[in-house]
Amino acid sequence: MLEDLDSLAARIGQLVQSTRQIQSERAGLLARIKLLEQERDGLRAQLIERETQYASMAQRTQEHDQNIAALRAEFGREQQVLKEHLNQAHGEARALHQLLDHSQAENARLRFAAEQSRIRIDSLLERLPGPQE
Repeated sequence: MLEDLDSLAARIGQLVQSTRQIQSERAGLLARIKLLEQERDGLRAQLIERETQYASMAQRTQEHDQNIAALRAEFGREQQVLKEHLNQAHGEARALHQLLDHSQAENARLRFAAEQSRIRIDSLLERLPGPQE
């Protein structure tokens, strides 16, 4: 029976030693888990921060795109107005050129008529009796 007790004591010693080793491993694993949880929490915070930054950048990008679209639309309207003004100016220039051409033709006609009248008057004056100067 003493042998059984020695064997039992040895077995209990082994169990105590195994239990201490398991408890030590458990404490190490718990510490590792705690570190991993802290790392996970840190990564989660970084992810949230990056998602917030991404959302902010996406919103600013959308606002910039809307501003660009508005500026393009405004540019298109302004360009159309300028084209209309240019077409109107071209029309006015053509009309003024036609008026100038007409005025120049009328002026030439009137000069010719005046010259013809002067020639006729001179001819009539030459045929009139009286002292000639």
